[in-house]
Amino acid sequence: MPIDDHDRKRGQPAFPAPALTGALAFFLAAMLLARGACAQTSADVTLVSEYAMRGVSLGAHPALQLRVDHDFDAGWYAGAFASPATLYGRGQGQLIVYGGRALPLTSRLSWDAGITRTMFLRDSRYDYHEFYAGLALERISARLSYAPVYYAMGRTVYLDLNGGVPLGERLALALHAGLLHPFGTGYRRDDHDRDRADLRATLAYDTGDWRVQGGWQTLIHASGIDVPRARALVASVSLRY
Repeated sequence: MPIDDHDRKRGQPAFPAPALTGALAFFLAAMLLARGACAQTSADVTLVSEYAMRGVSLGAHPALQLRVDHDFDAGWYAGAFASPATLYGRGQGQLIVYGGRALPLTSRLSWDAGITRTMFLRDSRYDYHEFYAGLALERISARLSYAPVYYAMGRTVYLDLNGGVPLGERLALALHAGLLHPFGTGYRRDDHDRDRADLRATLAYDTGDWRVQGGWQTLIHASGIDVPRARALVASVSLRY
């Protein structure tokens, strides 16, 4: 059951030591950077009404999430994201670490490339990583991600399109469209045409270090794919520091 940017593990002993140790080391290092190099580090704590990724629910209840990002010289960056999650009915923690490089091509156009690693702390069989590359032009961006093994299944590519429309000094409309395409020997023959698309539109209001968001999302996929669909209405409150 492939899910999303934050998917992975199954049926292994709880809290596998190698994956957890490396993930926590990276996450703790990111938090130390946030304390010691504030000029190049950003962090946010977010309360979401439901944890959803690519139109799929990773937890039907509200969740408190933490993200830390750090920018290095020459366009390099790294970060970590932590959230409670539910995978196949089993509650657990999810940790995503990532790193890459972003540089301008022109005064308006820039490129970005890197790698992410997603880990479920109690179901490590579903852990996966993705390589990504993309372009950004002012308020529009496109990114293509490739996963060699997605949720213990086969290879996938995911096309991620995002845009922003300012509606005032503090209010903006954020638009997202994504398409997940499975391929390779890990999928059954009749799975190959079961592309899954997700759409999202939210309003974001910024005041000081706070951001309040609310909107709508949907998942479009073939009826034969069994994934927990996220609720249509989504809301969140974030504190940035």
